[in-house]
Amino acid sequence: MTYFHRSAWAIACAAFLAIPATGLAASATIRVEGAGSTLLSERAANIPVAGSATLVDSFTGVSNTVSNQSATSLLVRAVRDASLPVGFDLFPLGQVQSTFITRIGADAMPPDYSVWWKLKVNHAAAQVGTDDVTVHEGDEVLWTFGTGLEDELAVDGPPAPQQVGTPFTIQVARYDDAAVRSVTAGATVTYGTQQATTGTDGTATLITEPGWGDVVVRGTNAVRDEARACGFEAGNPEQCGGETMVRTLADVAPNTDIASIGPLRASAAVGGRVFDIDLPVPVRGRSPVTISPRNVGDGSLSTADRRTVAGKLASSMAWQLNHRSDQGDQTVAPPQGTRWQAAWLGRLTTVAPLASGEVLVSMRAGSRTAAGASARTATGATERFAACGLDIRAKVAQRFGYSMVLIMSPAPAWRYCLARERN
Repeated sequence: MTYFHRSAWAIACAAFLAIPATGLAASATIRVEGAGSTLLSERAANIPVAGSATLVDSFTGVSNTVSNQSATSLLVRAVRDASLPVGFDLFPLGQVQSTFITRIGADAMPPDYSVWWKLKVNHAAAQVGTDDVTVHEGDEVLWTFGTGLEDELAVDGPPAPQQVGTPFTIQVARYDDAAVRSVTAGATVTYGTQQATTGTDGTATLITEPGWGDVVVRGTNAVRDEARACGFEAGNPEQCGGETMVRTLADVAPNTDIASIGPLRASAAVGGRVFDIDLPVPVRGRSPVTISPRNVGDGSLSTADRRTVAGKLASSMAWQLNHRSDQGDQTVAPPQGTRWQAAWLGRLTTVAPLASGEVLVSMRAGSRTAAGASARTATGATERFAACGLDIRAKVAQRFGYSMVLIMSPAPAWRYCLARERN
């Protein structure tokens, strides 16, 4: 659905519900459609009046500086907000190096270029490098992953929330790379429990279902699109309130360095073989970063080799996180007095912020439930140590969004003690 229709629909919703139409004054919208699903639903973003951003690809270490008004910068800011990794290569164009997007999320361009990421602005395919595409007020930016031959679908309507059980009609159009619009017959439309096919005039009729729902349209050799529909019970239109049509990105300063736009790539060499793995960058409140030896390498590796690889990969990740923190990347800076370290937790390696001499007993993503579970773990561990004749006390620490149980012990007997008690 185009931004014009989304805005008109949202304003109609606001007027209908007597809610001010706020948050829709953004300069441009962006949407990312992957191979099998929508990776980034349409959202709005302000365009800085000046400045640049330095991009660093964590997969390869390649970096490039681009204008904050470019389509490249808009993409990276949008996917960073959605925690999607991005990869890119650099190609020489004249006197400068131009960014060539090779990966968004899990959709990566293969070496044979058979599928790739394409940029469209206002339904027209970009004819220059994405660094040289300047995004203007009201532009609609779309990234698609495919052979490059797919047309863009656009679903228009419905115009406003309406009572449950009321029929409404949507129209589906198709745009080629030159932004030429045509009617789309035979497109498949899904909405809630319903499925319909557009007729020769490109329209399909659906019945409003309760609450907010996606109207998704797909067609042959075409990029999907979606709209939003909302049905309310008689006399209670407020049921359709509280959900904006276009999510808005946080504003950015005129000059913003984007220290990383993807996960970390850790490497380990064992027995003359090199193993690589892409790992999520720790962010406050997310799940801890762990590596299981079972997920490392292939069946030719022994159990001992798998464990060695997992340990080296965790150590590689810890080194990269500390290096980035030392370079001023505050997004991965551990709490003061700690450093990222690789630690074994049972059969998993875990990367955690630890102080000198600390030993990690357990680690969970931070929450009230996790804090309570960690407190019980600490109490139980202390009791087990006492039963083994060890004067070791476990404590709970909240660090980087994680709830951690820690001990200070130079004695290796603690592992044997806990293992014996668990058995």
